[in-house]
Amino acid sequence: MRTPRKQPPLADERTYEAHSTYNAGLGVPDRRRYRRTPPGAPTVADLVRPGDIIATSYGTGGRCGRRRGDVPTGETLSHFTIVYVLPDRFPRYRDSDRNWLNECVAIDGRIHKLFEATTDEVFVVKRATCRDQTSTRTILLS
Repeated sequence: MRTPRKQPPLADERTYEAHSTYNAGLGVPDRRRYRRTPPGAPTVADLVRPGDIIATSYGTGGRCGRRRGDVPTGETLSHFTIVYVLPDRFPRYRDSDRNWLNECVAIDGRIHKLFEATTDEVFVVKRATCRDQTSTRTILLS
């Protein structure tokens, strides 16, 4: 007895949705369904501090820093880029060792990607202690 199997859709019947602003810029359909951090809720900057160890739902991660960006659409949607270095490279690393997790937003204390079509998530594995953080020098000019 043969079991009926569902046939995969033809290539031109498949619909893909943009997973990033880069995809949207290339013309991939973008229904403008973005995640947004609710007003007054913790942002990515509140959840991730420089020196924290992070991991992603797809197996990458390392020791991180952060910076802020905006989406180039008609409206400004706040999102963050998390800059991190792989753990084995952290004690001595070059600029080329840095990696980026772009378009991150915080929702209910969790870090997700901006586009709803993306299921990727970022987790804080270990919080940085004072001595784990990279030191900065301050020079007082008088």
